[in-house]
Amino acid sequence: MIRLRLMKLANQGYELILAEALFKLGARPPVVRSACTIGSKTAIRLYKTIHRRSPKQGMLPYDPYWIVRSSVHDLHASIFLGLIHDLSQQQNQTDRNAERFITAYELYCRIVANNPQPSKLETSVPQAILLDINRAWQLAGQLMSGEMSLVICGKCQARYVVLSKMPKPFQQCPICDVWADSTGRRRWMTVKPRKNTKNQDH
Repeated sequence: MIRLRLMKLANQGYELILAEALFKLGARPPVVRSACTIGSKTAIRLYKTIHRRSPKQGMLPYDPYWIVRSSVHDLHASIFLGLIHDLSQQQNQTDRNAERFITAYELYCRIVANNPQPSKLETSVPQAILLDINRAWQLAGQLMSGEMSLVICGKCQARYVVLSKMPKPFQQCPICDVWADSTGRRRWMTVKPRKNTKNQDH
């Protein structure tokens, strides 16, 4: 009986360590509660201890079409979800989902921060981290539920993420199926360039 209690206390302590790691990466209490088996009051108390302020109120970022709004978004999601997939294949099945999630997100941050040629969208955010950890949690859930899937590009052999229910013509490679407009912004091939029209005086 004493051994079981000690194991329970040890497990609770480890969950708090994982929760602290998530909070330091920018996670909000609802994400931490989902990833770790801790209560709402404990999560908020830990958040306040780490950040010295109350957590942000309001809904978490949720946009099921976030990856198709920009090829750069898709690239970042593909890097992160590819890491999630690889870690889930390599690691022991007894490992916690929170551990894999934290490891994948930390690796994602390192990869994008070392991009030698960031796009304009990437330079607009610190360390080119376009994928907020709270949105990353949403994307990981979409991958696990089958709403998203990883595919291989037939041209460049890159692995990228697509929305499973989108028509095939819109499951585009974020590397091959893009073009740059006059401002240097990357656009999907399905977004046709607008023709220049001259203004006429009436």
